[in-house]
Amino acid sequence: MTEAKSAAPVDADTAGDPDAAVSGAVVSGVMPGAVVSDTAGPGTGASDVAVSGAVVRGAVVSDTAGPGTVVSDVAVPGAVVSDMTGPGTGVSDVAVSGAVVRGTVVSDMTGPDMTGPDMTGPGTKKISTALPAFAWWPVCVVVAVTALVLLARAGRYGFFGDELYFLSAGHRLAVSYVDQGPLVPLIARAADLIAPGSTVVLRIPAIVASVVAVVVAAAIARELGGGRAAQTLAALAYASCPFLVTQSATLSTFAFDTTLSAAIVLALVRWTRTRGDRALLAVGVLAALDMQVKLLVPILLAGIALGVLVFGPRAVLRRPALWAAAAVFAAASAPGLLWQAGHGWPQLGMSAVIRAEQRAAMGGALGLPVQLATLVGLLGGLLALYGLWKLLRDGRFQPYRWVLGAVLVQLVFVVVAGGRPYYLAVVLPVVFAVGAVAAADRLSSRWARLGSACVVAVSVAITLTVVLGLPRPLDGLRTPTETQAELSTRMRTFGTTGWPELVDTVEAAYRGLDPDKRARTVIVAQNYWQASAIDRLGADGLPAVYSPNRGFARFATPPDAATIALYVTAGDAEARLRQNFSRLEPIAGLDDPLGFPGITRHVTVWRCERPIRNWAAIWAATTTDVLDPGL
Repeated sequence: MTEAKSAAPVDADTAGDPDAAVSGAVVSGVMPGAVVSDTAGPGTGASDVAVSGAVVRGAVVSDTAGPGTVVSDVAVPGAVVSDMTGPGTGVSDVAVSGAVVRGTVVSDMTGPDMTGPDMTGPGTKKISTALPAFAWWPVCVVVAVTALVLLARAGRYGFFGDELYFLSAGHRLAVSYVDQGPLVPLIARAADLIAPGSTVVLRIPAIVASVVAVVVAAAIARELGGGRAAQTLAALAYASCPFLVTQSATLSTFAFDTTLSAAIVLALVRWTRTRGDRALLAVGVLAALDMQVKLLVPILLAGIALGVLVFGPRAVLRRPALWAAAAVFAAASAPGLLWQAGHGWPQLGMSAVIRAEQRAAMGGALGLPVQLATLVGLLGGLLALYGLWKLLRDGRFQPYRWVLGAVLVQLVFVVVAGGRPYYLAVVLPVVFAVGAVAAADRLSSRWARLGSACVVAVSVAITLTVVLGLPRPLDGLRTPTETQAELSTRMRTFGTTGWPELVDTVEAAYRGLDPDKRARTVIVAQNYWQASAIDRLGADGLPAVYSPNRGFARFATPPDAATIALYVTAGDAEARLRQNFSRLEPIAGLDDPLGFPGITRHVTVWRCERPIRNWAAIWAATTTDVLDPGL
């Protein structure tokens, strides 16, 4: 047999491109995704279409003609060997020792003694191309137990400040807000219509989103070829990671953003395996929906784009369905982006605020490793590290290495922009899934299974301890809260407390005004948590509530007819108030030494009269995105 000459150099963009072609006689050592075609002549062979230690997906060996043609040793998951003719043509040994072959398709061959699906002739054999069955029973058990546990603790915490803000925003619906889209306020409004004042009903959508992410992790494992064990392990990793506890604890933007972003990754993993363009259209719809939650999905999409450009499959960029998906995304995002542009892009201004909050509460980038460890947990951490290693080194996962781009960009964004560590949670389901698929292959021994069971048990025990042990009763609080870091720990340990006392204090101050002054009075709160609590928990008959803080500042400005303001402050605010009012008097306050700062500690209610300038000017001078609890 005459061998081809040494392969000509292949440029970086051609390697791995499904449309690249190499033709000739015997071709070996083909790069992943290469096409070996038009090999002619008796005895011609296309052999060893693999790289040692690598798995090649998407290779096409086609149009090989001539009697006695043999295509052998094709260790190519997802390979297509087609359109071969001639008597005695054979396809054999479609595997390499130790390689895992999934989804191999050998089709449309004619002649006797050939093997593969859809072939005719004596001795024809079928090779299954189906994915492993979805592990419905174990995954559903994990989901059901997780949902029940999360639902049982849903009412144990009082309202979180942001939840009250979403309720206020839900009664002031808009196409966008300062730092989120309209979907979460809309959900809050619906929950408040169904069961006013119920924290459980308010949090059910977040719980649903959280358990859906468990299913997404299992589904990604299946798309990667993982069987029952891998799917169950991926589901358990997400269900037992501490981030799930945070994701489901309150109604929040990240409860939905995380799951929608993970679903985007699932759709792209599916496209990578099947090349089915419906998956790309699903990406457009999911990304458009995610933009209605939080304006962070472009970061994920940028990371995926980087991964595709570096690792492939670059063929996706030529798919019309991708650009149709981009059009859907752009059309759905336009109203919110126009709102942002019309209000001076407040989302961008929030970046500096979040960075400062993270630095004060968690130590910024220096505290990131510890924060990530507490987000992923024991099982999740081990699978994430193993999954990232396998993505980088294992040829079986080569088509999915674009995930590394998404992980890298999310990490850089969190570090450089000072974002919240949970922004990285959008990639947890996929790295858990890769780790689970790779780990499941190593569970053949009894000791390996026993070790894995111990890790799962410890992870579940830790998470259950957190879920069932928190919040702690307030009588366990021994020292005052003095710093942002202490406040962050207090919220996680004891919850956000004191709303009824704050609202009662403001109501009493308003009732103490002379009746003729009430008609000219508004309530202004220093921060948006205070304003939201008074707005949603206050009794009927209170005047309109305003705040120059964050999203609440854009709801409305007090009318100039309002010449008296009950101004609720946190900390020392007298000097600031004197810049805007000619007369002010403290008429009520809350200062419990162990109270929650800004709610039941360092709180003063001022009667402010005779504004020095109109309210529009006051608003322009006092509006801030910084949440000041008075520390």
